[in-house]
Amino acid sequence: MVGCQNKNNQEEKKSTNTETFVVEKIDDSKDYVHLQKYQELKLDGNDYSLDILLINIKGDDIDNVNLELKSFVTKSYQNMEIYNSEIRQGNIISYEYYKTDKYLSVLQKYYTYVDGIVGEENVNFYNISLDNGKVLNNNLILESFKITEEELLEKLENGIVSEDISYTMMNIKKDGYDLYIDNNGNLVVSYYEIDNENCQRKEWTLEINKLA
Repeated sequence: MVGCQNKNNQEEKKSTNTETFVVEKIDDSKDYVHLQKYQELKLDGNDYSLDILLINIKGDDIDNVNLELKSFVTKSYQNMEIYNSEIRQGNIISYEYYKTDKYLSVLQKYYTYVDGIVGEENVNFYNISLDNGKVLNNNLILESFKITEEELLEKLENGIVSEDISYTMMNIKKDGYDLYIDNNGNLVVSYYEIDNENCQRKEWTLEINKLA
């Protein structure tokens, strides 16, 4: 997701391959998800490591995700303004990831930084099925959780806290939302709440035991 617009640009990927997918590490000596140091820099006088997150699982779709994660980091570094290893301007990148028996969700988080001024947080979301190794878009995630988008939006409207729920829901329906699955197998909705001055990313969790 980038800014307050609809960033769910993942194409729906379906496979007719009926072979069983086996979660197999690329490198047995490393964790399923790990960070690789790319550049050692300074940020506001403190050490900052610009890292590349690697998904250590074999699979064509996963290879493509790893390429996208790496490409975003390398391009961000190329576009940084740096003086004596101190970042003056550029994207500041961090990560979160969540793994269950069925899903792996990776959040590549970043914000713009310009001479001490911090911009809004944005996130590149990647959800992978560990049943078949495929990247999941919103439609496939909802299908996996056996919930329609209409049902999700209804639960979201009844569950979120907002000064103006109607306006927030209007923006969600207009600009979209992103999904990921946390370590407890719950479905997390990421959306932007907009008022006259601010655009803030927020999250709301649909607990798996409340889907019934």
